[in-house]
Amino acid sequence: MAPRRSPSTRSCVQPWPSRRVIILDQTAPRQSRASQVLLFWLVTFVVANFASLLVLVITGNGDSSTSGMSTLVVALSATAMWIVYLFATTQFLKVTWRNFRSTIGATLVRRDVVVGIPLGIACQLVLVNAVNWPLARLFPDAFSFDEVSKRATDLVDDANGGWIFLLALVVIVGAPIVEEIVYRGVVQPGLVSSWGRSVGILVTAVLFAAIHMQPVEFPGLFAFALVLGWARHSTGTIGTSIVTHMAFNATGLALVVLL
Repeated sequence: MAPRRSPSTRSCVQPWPSRRVIILDQTAPRQSRASQVLLFWLVTFVVANFASLLVLVITGNGDSSTSGMSTLVVALSATAMWIVYLFATTQFLKVTWRNFRSTIGATLVRRDVVVGIPLGIACQLVLVNAVNWPLARLFPDAFSFDEVSKRATDLVDDANGGWIFLLALVVIVGAPIVEEIVYRGVVQPGLVSSWGRSVGILVTAVLFAAIHMQPVEFPGLFAFALVLGWARHSTGTIGTSIVTHMAFNATGLALVVLL
């Protein structure tokens, strides 16, 4: 007769994997570890943007703004940037592709989807509007809907016909995955381990909003990045933040297409 298992030995399904925090060098002072993370971010950001600019120059778009640029060029430029980011991340963490996902906490469970999709939609429809509402009252020309969504509108206007699907792939899939790997997968855990939860999440949010280089988008993106930071720290993985980011971008793109 098989022995009955006690409740304590029964298998249970955890809602999220255990929290992962990147510690770069245990022997280095906390400030030194934070400096390593920030240096990684700065160097990678510069090199990635150089690679993106190089693609634009090669394709004859070096002097072009987002407006008027073909969707294919936008995708190639973004891909060049992502390759640099991903390669630099593996080198910085000194990991191989085999254990890359486990190192940065890139896991995905059902709850990430269940929580992430409505959270991303709410951030786009409620949070960003709530943040921009008082700014639009003070600066109606600068923070109007047309100004805040201008970059997305330019991208959609240039994505004729089937190119809209390539644009959706870039905006909804590629950008959220790569940005979450870098910012919530590497930068935030490194800063949190050095400066604590609040400061680490706050500084990461500032960096994330700033790299988009659109002052009118900064307030909304900063508030959204705080939500992403909270999701990463609360769950211990970047699964929820990736899904939230995807839903946020998808909602924003849908608004521009439909309105």
